Amino acid sequence: MLQNLTNSIGTILETEYYDGIWDSIVGRTDRKQVERDIIDVLKQIQIFDGLSNRELRNFARISYQRTYAENETIVIEGQDSAGMYVILDGTVKVTRKAEDDSIITLKTLEDGTFFGDVGLLDSAPRTATVTAIRTSRIIGFFRPELLNLMESDPKLASKVIFVLAKVLASRLRFTNQELQKAQFENDRLRNLTKKTEKKAGDLHQSVEDFKLEIE
Repeated sequence: MLQNLTNSIGTILETEYYDGIWDSIVGRTDRKQVERDIIDVLKQIQIFDGLSNRELRNFARISYQRTYAENETIVIEGQDSAGMYVILDGTVKVTRKAEDDSIITLKTLEDGTFFGDVGLLDSAPRTATVTAIRTSRIIGFFRPELLNLMESDPKLASKVIFVLAKVLASRLRFTNQELQKAQFENDRLRNLTKKTEKKAGDLHQSVEDFKLEIE
């Protein structure tokens, strides 16, 4: 399975990864402290649930860090995915372009939350744009390093894929629930419109009948 994923990825050209600004923690003089900080954050995130300290440390060692300024874009809707992101410190907003080109804010995310998790395994285009609301320190995990790690540790790979599947299944259930709510509301408004139109028609007929009576 991992080999198929590797073959399907090919060369990643996404600017969010190859812009030369992301800072690898490898070789940093404060590497051990940075690793500990990252591990403390990862322990709070569902996608890393059940991983041992050694496995979390291995993840920390393939992570990148970058600081985004206020209003700086992190990922762009429609751009190919390259990995996932964890907010070490900061606040971001997730937006999507509507059919009329207006921008809809879907949600805001803060310290210890993650986004772009599907990008760990799939290079499909981003479904939303993510922008820093204030100065934000972001951790990035990118597929080339991730796949190398998972190929060298099949047990870790199975854990990550299993948790990803649970996260995606939960998200799908939530989406289905929201769609059902939207459908219910749509049906309710349609029925209300029909009732209103009928009342308007009845009122119009009553007025016409009244006119005939007084003529």
